[in-house]
Amino acid sequence: MSLNYSPIIEEGKVSNSFMTGEVSYKKQSSDIHPENTMIKEVAFEPCARSNWHSNVSLQLLIVTSGTGYYQEKGNAIRLLHKDEVVTILPGVEHWYGATPFRKFSYIAIITEIDKGHGKWLDSVSDDEYYSFGK
Repeated sequence: MSLNYSPIIEEGKVSNSFMTGEVSYKKQSSDIHPENTMIKEVAFEPCARSNWHSNVSLQLLIVTSGTGYYQEKGNAIRLLHKDEVVTILPGVEHWYGATPFRKFSYIAIITEIDKGHGKWLDSVSDDEYYSFGK
């Protein structure tokens, strides 16, 4: 038996309303992931980063290449490397992005997408971004 599977791929650039710098994504719509779950690939150019935001459901980031930053509100910036996994709990304010000199990409698995979208907050300032290691 042969299956003719043709996923619908949506891809593009992420709006600068939510990011600083150049960020692209690729999202696949298909029946192969669990119901009510979204899986997407996201790639950041050097210095690109998300705004502060929180999610309404669980999100897992699996780093696929490069070196990135991840920070939860009130904590130090964490350096991320290929194959690391970050679990982001609902309601936790955070941001992530590339380091100043390396690209960064990950696969995001977002559960319970029927709960709606997260809350986008302020941009990560240059002072916040460049505070790693200080």
